[in-house]
Amino acid sequence: MKKAMFAALLAGAILAVPAASVLAQSFPSKPIRIIVAFTPGGANDVFSRTIGQKLSERIGQPVIIENKPGAGGNIGAEFVARSAPDGYTLLAANNGLPMMPWVSKSLPFDVMKDFAPIGIGATISFVMVVANKLPVKSINELIAYARANPGKLSYGTPGIATPHYFGTELFMNMTGTKMVHVPYKGGTGFVAALMSGELQVAFGAPNSSIPLIQTGKIRAIGVTGRQRLLELKDLPTVNESLPGFELSAWFGLAAPAGTPDAITDKLSDEQRAIVSLPEVRARLAGIGFEGNPSSAAEMRRTMIAEFEKWGKVAKAAGIQPQ
Repeated sequence: MKKAMFAALLAGAILAVPAASVLAQSFPSKPIRIIVAFTPGGANDVFSRTIGQKLSERIGQPVIIENKPGAGGNIGAEFVARSAPDGYTLLAANNGLPMMPWVSKSLPFDVMKDFAPIGIGATISFVMVVANKLPVKSINELIAYARANPGKLSYGTPGIATPHYFGTELFMNMTGTKMVHVPYKGGTGFVAALMSGELQVAFGAPNSSIPLIQTGKIRAIGVTGRQRLLELKDLPTVNESLPGFELSAWFGLAAPAGTPDAITDKLSDEQRAIVSLPEVRARLAGIGFEGNPSSAAEMRRTMIAEFEKWGKVAKAAGIQPQ
């Protein structure tokens, strides 16, 4: 009896390995959806469409980009978390994901448990931009003006669980300033508000900000990364005026938890191959992205580190989960 049970278990274990391999080989057999939790035109959307186009060519199946904006990315993230774990519904993830628990105490999903990382594809620095009507032309001038006018400036973000929001909270905490938060459904909304003067300050993604900076519709005063941007080589980093300040964002893909490793590994390999293509790297660089492909395991480690980092920022800034 025991020999028969052992034989059955052994046979099951032997069959499980090729089953995973067969699953990966047959995947995908139908279109894949990438859910972007923000409005079209933003950094998440641009990254997803760049990757999605090449992914479709490589796998021989349509890759559909579907925007589900709202609630700082929660609506789209929840949709993916509740989707079937079969690799056909993916989330365009960014480092706003591990920020979510620090601003929301009633998330309808667990950030660290309900998603299967696929990998990070690219990173960007932001550009700190101001409305032309605001009489400041540098980081130091903004700090001085904000200190002299507490609570009179407003800053825009795509929502509270975003690098834009946490980055501005970090900036205010480091400078002893206070500005009023105005959330939008996506980056395109607050950029339009900056041009009209309805909004005064924001961290903008390079792809949406640089054309407006170059045409004089908004004013750039600093780059949030460690290095200056090639497209704005004369624009100093925020760190040059405010030592220790740094803000960047990463973009990648995640699947619902429970998606077989064979599928997430295959998608991870595809994303890394796509980001390494010269034409893709050139396109990403042209809109301010730096190709930075990682494995699923590396993305998981990054999410854990980001969760801890922004938790400290939230506590220092007095951010209370709502």
